[in-house]
Amino acid sequence: MDIIREDFFHFLWQNLHFSQCGLQTTCGKDIRIIHPGYRNDGDGADYRLSRIRLGGMLFCGDVELHKSASEWYRHGHQRDSRYERVILHVVIRDDLNRRNVLASDGNRIPTVEMHSSLPASLNRLWRAWHRPIELTCSGLIADVPRSKFDAVMRSWDGQYFRYRLDRMLALFPSDLPINTAWQQMLIRGVFQGLGYHKNQENMLRLANVFLASEWYSELSGNSTSESMARRLQKQNQHPVYKRDIDPCPDFSQDAALKPALIHSTGRHLLEMAGLISSSKNILCRSDWDFSGSRPANQPSVRVPQAAELALRLARLSAADWLRMPAAVIWQRTSLLQESPVPGRDRRETIFQNVIVPSAYLLGHWIHDKKACRQAREYWTQQRIPLPEKVQTLFENGGFPPGAHLNRLATLHQLKYYCRAKRCYECGVMKYLAQT
Repeated sequence: MDIIREDFFHFLWQNLHFSQCGLQTTCGKDIRIIHPGYRNDGDGADYRLSRIRLGGMLFCGDVELHKSASEWYRHGHQRDSRYERVILHVVIRDDLNRRNVLASDGNRIPTVEMHSSLPASLNRLWRAWHRPIELTCSGLIADVPRSKFDAVMRSWDGQYFRYRLDRMLALFPSDLPINTAWQQMLIRGVFQGLGYHKNQENMLRLANVFLASEWYSELSGNSTSESMARRLQKQNQHPVYKRDIDPCPDFSQDAALKPALIHSTGRHLLEMAGLISSSKNILCRSDWDFSGSRPANQPSVRVPQAAELALRLARLSAADWLRMPAAVIWQRTSLLQESPVPGRDRRETIFQNVIVPSAYLLGHWIHDKKACRQAREYWTQQRIPLPEKVQTLFENGGFPPGAHLNRLATLHQLKYYCRAKRCYECGVMKYLAQT
């Protein structure tokens, strides 16, 4: 227990995941924890407004947690007046020979050693926690009932959906009308999706270049000048696109974007990206991460794809997305004319990570329950096979087969929680800690 991680120790205290039967201070007084208190992220003790019953008397105050009792003195709390309100010192191991610690005002503060009060199963969890593996619960997951396991997987999915909503909201320009702002949020999200995961920030900068261009202004109906139209006339170009009057947007060839427009937009963004020699660039080739990328994922391929997708999305208003199923619009929009079509998994990932959350937000903002419900249905129907090495990792860890091996939420959980050892935030570890 000497190697117990402090963050998990706090998780145990906050949730009272320990036995209080026969719980005593190191001086032999009976103690009962009524309320663990509220975590203090500022200066002073770890928890505020804790309530304990000690020797038949009720106390309310602060609680300080340490792995060993001597840390109280090593941290200088005996000289700090902010710790005079501490009513209990909670430790994993008492190395002060049952002596109470002293506050700066001379008061003695009782200490509770938790080692003997922790569930026996935690010994196994601690050993698992510090193994050099990506899944701490590897080999332990069989102890979790299937119903509980499925509930945890659903919580992962809901958590990841909220995460994607927040990611899209971060791209929303709140100073613009909702129709324009929503469209720009969508385009920024698609650029980021094509930059996943190494070049997202660079792709976002290019998205902002596109949204400030005359191409976007003309296609979206926000043009403030006729300079683009004049330039196209000089080049003997036909109109940029044909707007259909049908209630559903038309994706047929006669309404297609003109190849010259697609190529000129793609070349302009490649120049701005520093991937083609130009004095206009805002990025350099060295700014891009080419490591470990397959040819189809190279920036020189993704940038023209983003340009054509952005041109296509600029033709569609928020009303178009409400009149027609989002899956149908994305299927037709993502079948590019002049650029290599992104792979099926990439298109599906962008659909789930960008299109679906955007459609949900649009429905939420205009109180369209049908749009929200449809977005949720798309999310629950998600089926994107995870990389083989990730599936093998979970299978070897004892995870049962199921839909979670085809959900982006599982990949997110592995990256930001499992590998970061944030097990105390996972329902699997919470269940194991209580059994």
